[in-house]
Formats: sequence, C-alpha cells, structure tokens
Amino acid sequence: MSTVISEHLTPFTKLFEGLSSDELAQVAGIVRRKVVDAGTVIIAEGENGGDLFLLEEGTVEVFRTLTIVTSKHEFGTKERSFSRLSGDDHCFFGETGIIGRGERTATVKAASNCTLLVIDAKAFLNLAKVHPNIGYLVVTNIARMLAAYLRKANDDVIKLTTALSLALSG
Repeated sequence: MSTVISEHLTPFTKLFEGLSSDELAQVAGIVRRKVVDAGTVIIAEGENGGDLFLLEEGTVEVFRTLTIVTSKHEFGTKERSFSRLSGDDHCFFGETGIIGRGERTATVKAASNCTLLVIDAKAFLNLAKVHPNIGYLVVTNIARMLAAYLRKANDDVIKLTTALSLALSG
C-alpha cells in the first residue's frame, strides 16, 4: 500500500473544498493508490463497504439492478448502466461509505484500466477525531453533493410520475 502526496488530491476540489494545504497533507497520509484492470468490479451493489474511491485515471461504469417484467406474471432482474465516470473529471464514488457503512447502492466496474485513490472509512474517522475540522469539512462537502443528488432524484421522480400519469390517462 503506497501513500499519496497531497498534490494528487488537489484536483478533487468538490470533496476537499475548504481544507488547508496542511489538512490536505493529513488526508493524503491515509490515502492509498490502487490500480485495477478493465472489467474489475470495484464496488458490488448490495455488499457492505466503507471505502471512498477517487478516480485518478481511467473510466468506470455505474450499474444498478432493475426489476423487469419477463412475462405476464413473472419478474426478473437486469443490470443497467446509469453513468460513466472519467478520471479527467476528478470523480469519486462510494462517498456514503465514509458517513456510515451499509449496503452499496450500485455496482461500479472499471471500463478501462484505472488508477484509484482509496480512503478507508475507519482511517478517515480516526483522522477526523484527531482533526475535527477535516472531518467537518469533508462530511459537509459530501452532504452538499448528496443533497444535490437527492434534489435531482426528486425532480426525476416528479417527471416520471407526470409522464406515467399522462400515459395512463390518455
């Protein structure tokens, strides 16, 4: 496990906004670099996990399992890709694992060879105990992003409900 220098974290501004260079160096001390091959499942939907992944290089695809009608009286499941994330965009995923361990909500699979920066939840929580400002700022930044995701999901539900209502009434 190699540690990361803080300069590798600076492109991830949404996550580390407000941290000083000294605080960023503290975070860098708990980050490890991981290289994965194309086709590798990084996170599996339904598994328990606490790692936060920062996509430094490469592309990943995010999948969710959907329930579909397979015949008049039967249902099945199908995995559907919802998005592709690129290291060029300094994306990260698994952020809910830092806040509280639980089941992963999606599968994330490497679409190309990827370099990831990994933050273990336990290591982050220990760092936050020693440096509360780091914990406060990072968790606040995650909360802002989760709130934005929730607003978008709410908007999408309203659009889909409206479309379904129109389709059923027409």
